[in-house]
Amino acid sequence: MPGDLPAPSTSVLETIKPFRVRIAFTYALTVIEDLLELSYPWATGLAINGLLAGDYRMIAPVMIAWVLHTAIGCGRQMYDTRLYTTVYNTIVVDTVLRQRQAGIEPTKVAARSAMSREFVTFFEKDMPVLINTLVSIVGSAAILFWYDLPIGAICALLFIPVAILNRRYMRRSLMLNEGLNNQLEHEVRIVDAAKEGDVTQHFTAVRSWRVKLSDADALNWTAIEVLSILVFLLVLVRVATMPGADVGTIFAIFVYVWRLMEKLDMMPQIVQQLMRLKDIRRRIEAGASAEAIGEEIERTAPEKGGPP
Repeated sequence: MPGDLPAPSTSVLETIKPFRVRIAFTYALTVIEDLLELSYPWATGLAINGLLAGDYRMIAPVMIAWVLHTAIGCGRQMYDTRLYTTVYNTIVVDTVLRQRQAGIEPTKVAARSAMSREFVTFFEKDMPVLINTLVSIVGSAAILFWYDLPIGAICALLFIPVAILNRRYMRRSLMLNEGLNNQLEHEVRIVDAAKEGDVTQHFTAVRSWRVKLSDADALNWTAIEVLSILVFLLVLVRVATMPGADVGTIFAIFVYVWRLMEKLDMMPQIVQQLMRLKDIRRRIEAGASAEAIGEEIERTAPEKGGPP
């Protein structure tokens, strides 16, 4: 019955507000997992030095960290599935009710309901990846400073150009995602009409938007990778001149350097997903001001539905 339906909210964040404690709990578990994972190279370095010295007790730290990480990770993933399927149902019901009440056409509501799945996926999958990336980058840099000040400084300097590159990439990615999502909102109507020319034109435009997004991501990643190569060469030179470094320490240093660079390589994908979710959130929250928002989105779309 209509009277039994929940009153639509005005924003995605308001819709998920009742779940904030449970979401915070799963993120806390994620941080614990990431810290345990961050300890692996250090603990493995201890194990290597201990085994070379005949002390088998030094294997214990890495084994304890690994077992704890596995147990917490298993429990968190099972908990996440139950939590985020409930969150998704809440958001999609709210989106459909609010936007239909605001008079938005069913085809756009259907497209935005599908987009809301991506919004929940961000909280369930992408946010843990973002947390892991930040913990790994900051944690690895801090540990490298602890092992050797020059190596820590060399790696930390990489943050400056990476931040500049990703700041520029954010603007580009947001514009491209607006165009792609605007095209996708027409997909239900075009498929329903089933006119060959319109269908071909639509999917050609979608392909072009996705290619431009991929190219922008690839160029940003390549720039970061080139900078990482230079930093790695400097670290190699420094390790060769470190006084009295044992095998376990050298192993741990290189693992932390590789981890830091690996996570920096992921930043373009994270930035693109954040910009995509920013645009999707605006569409999901469209209500009484839907026409004004639609006009703002339309100005980013080229004539005849194709990318610029």
